[in-house]
Amino acid sequence: MKPHAGKRICLFAQYDPVPRLAPHTRHYLREIITCGYEVHVCISGHPNLGDQGLRNFHEGLEGLPIHFYPRENGGLDFAAWQFLIEKGCVQNAIEILFTNDSLFGPITPLKPIMQSMRAEGYDAWGMVRSQETMPHLQSWFLVMTGDAFTHPAIQRIFSMPFMEMSKGEIILHGEFGTSVALDSAGLKTAACWTARKALGGLLTANPMHTDWLTVLQSGRVPFIKTELLRDNPFLAPGVKDWRNAIPDKGFFRPVWIVEYLKENPPRSPGPIIGWQQRLTSALAAQDPRNFIRYLLQFLSRRRLR
Repeated sequence: MKPHAGKRICLFAQYDPVPRLAPHTRHYLREIITCGYEVHVCISGHPNLGDQGLRNFHEGLEGLPIHFYPRENGGLDFAAWQFLIEKGCVQNAIEILFTNDSLFGPITPLKPIMQSMRAEGYDAWGMVRSQETMPHLQSWFLVMTGDAFTHPAIQRIFSMPFMEMSKGEIILHGEFGTSVALDSAGLKTAACWTARKALGGLLTANPMHTDWLTVLQSGRVPFIKTELLRDNPFLAPGVKDWRNAIPDKGFFRPVWIVEYLKENPPRSPGPIIGWQQRLTSALAAQDPRNFIRYLLQFLSRRRLR
């Protein structure tokens, strides 16, 4: 389905081994729509989803400007967005939001943030600018004007063979590459939250892990990463008290997170992350209180051994 000219379009990458749409994701989709977007959801991993399956995805979202597109899995978010682009979903769009289902939130209304950032006249902006590896806008929430998207530098990014790439290659050419392309094109970019480099630029980390509570309580980034609450790979302090970080439990219901964590146990760990690496992440945290929390947690665990 091709949108009419002049619309704001959201390209939403969704994946679940079971063909379903989690309650917290439905909440997110509704919030996106309140910001004036027509939403196009790529359902990865279920290319043969039938009519009944699609009706299940639409349940509770009837009458809203949202469309679902099943496809095979592969290539992560960038291949999913590429799939939707090839379907003609962004043709003549004046604004495009790239996002995915790796989030809990927004825990507060999204519309005021969107209105504030739009008023600044940026060509592209994201929720978070990270310094990890290199300065870049994290791709889980990235907004571009239609003109920025059609710039040749951005078009080159979305012509890459993401379905053939490894995860590391997708991060390099997709997430990092997009920020490099935006900068090389001279486009005006910004972020709701920009991480600083610690210790003179020697240390960097993902602020959505190391500074998750500080970022959340800033009022500028109303999201928590699902990976943080599910896996907490760097043993970030305070994660078990996530309920206290939700200010309006009627707007965003804690039971949505409880249900997700019950149905999605911690994933098999990758390479073992030692305490030296965890403390390095703590030192890289933007809020110095987080280092103290890490240190107290470390000393407590050492005493228990």
